[in-house]
Amino acid sequence: MNIVESKIYKMRPGYLSKFDSLVKRFAQFGGGAEENKYIEGHGFSSAYQFYTFAFFIGLYANSPLDLSPDDKLVDFWEIENWKPRPLINQLISCALAESDFDMVGVENFDESMVTQEVKKIRMTIERFANGGFEIIQNSIDENPDEVANDDFFVKMLSNGSAHSTSSITS
Repeated sequence: MNIVESKIYKMRPGYLSKFDSLVKRFAQFGGGAEENKYIEGHGFSSAYQFYTFAFFIGLYANSPLDLSPDDKLVDFWEIENWKPRPLINQLISCALAESDFDMVGVENFDESMVTQEVKKIRMTIERFANGGFEIIQNSIDENPDEVANDDFFVKMLSNGSAHSTSSITS
């Protein structure tokens, strides 16, 4: 594994603390036995699965959330531990495409410059994931009864227009 790949997979992207209750409501935290992951009725068996989902919602809706360097983000686990790997590689590929990562220049950068380039990818992931969380939260706020439907999250992703709450309820 080269230094760029190593740094990418060691990233710990985060979400804004204002989404902490949303994430904890729908995602299992702390691991545990597979058979115990659904006891509390979480829609996602891990925080990184919900985070990945939120990233793609934000990406599909083209709704990155502006984050400032002063924003306190909650992180949870290195990307190298997220699964399934093909989906995570797709997330990274999309973040690469959306960021201004210098794909050519990084080959000749020293380690500190590589770190700065990888930070662009992390920030892109965070912006789209937090944008997705905002879309999800707004959808729940506008139609609180819809979240009780088993297919709430499926509809958000399958509609392709996740930023429109009306498309979720139809």
